[in-house]
Amino acid sequence: MLPGGMMPITQLAAMIRQTPPQSAVSMLNGLPEDRFVAVAEALRPADLARLMTAGKPGSRGTVLKMFADKDVVRAATAVPAGQAASMLAELPADRLRHVFRELPEGVRSALLTSLPGDQRDGLLGDMDQGHAMDVRARLYIRAVTDALRRANAEVTVPENAPPGIMYVTAYHRAVAIAAHLGDDGRLGVQEAENAAYWLRTHAALSVSDRPIDPEVRRYCAGAREQGRPITAVTWADERDDGPLKRVLASLFS
Repeated sequence: MLPGGMMPITQLAAMIRQTPPQSAVSMLNGLPEDRFVAVAEALRPADLARLMTAGKPGSRGTVLKMFADKDVVRAATAVPAGQAASMLAELPADRLRHVFRELPEGVRSALLTSLPGDQRDGLLGDMDQGHAMDVRARLYIRAVTDALRRANAEVTVPENAPPGIMYVTAYHRAVAIAAHLGDDGRLGVQEAENAAYWLRTHAALSVSDRPIDPEVRRYCAGAREQGRPITAVTWADERDDGPLKRVLASLFS
């Protein structure tokens, strides 16, 4: 007789909960399909997550393959978003794109942040254009925040601040920063200046992924001559960490 072949579903689910993950997976794998489905439905999201995340990273695909998409989604809601993202990243790309639509927003954000660019672009391509642009903008702001911290700056997001506005401190001075994806400085400089005014910072900085408009550079140069430290810098990825760090140093000096 197969393991648990005649045992009531509720009792079998209780046994799965009390069994070490690897043994529990083996037990489930030996069940007829209809009983496997019934037991999976009887397990709590946390029970499913325990089974799906038990293996070492890179080896969870076999276990995930056993479960239906709805079970994977349930499991993803039961663990921290970062842990769920690590688990989901081991799904085949086509299945991940299907599951992605059903995930909570926090898990989707964590997953998009952790995936390689080509996989991330595939998921974003399935979203409506407006939502995809919003997600890309948030990912860019997060990436800029990480870059600023790599430059040994302390980064704070002021309460009720618009997206992309940050308060950065180092060497006992403060800089207001506006980070904008798709900007050439024309929007960011204005927002950074406004933020510097209401945050009462020493200087202002616009960070964007496009080359800075020449007119913006001239405006910033004129502002600095008048004693208003403000500048704009292009940051697209980690390769631009050096220029960002140098600009920050000049504003803090």
